[in-house]
Amino acid sequence: MRKKPSLFTANERRIAILTLLAAAVLTLSIMALEGLFRPSLGLYGSAVSAPSLPDVIDARPLARF
Repeated sequence: MRKKPSLFTANERRIAILTLLAAAVLTLSIMALEGLFRPSLGLYGSAVSAPSLPDVIDARPLARF
């Protein structure tokens, strides 16, 4: 009975799977931490409507060409 030749050993495949799993866990944890410590968006981040600041928040062109 002949064994099928393999490119990688079982130990190398195990290390590759663990590395990919660790990379996925690290990526997901960084994404979760970014969501917790996101910088404030000021007026745009609040659920309350922004105060009326004419010509500041409503950027209107000075003239049409």
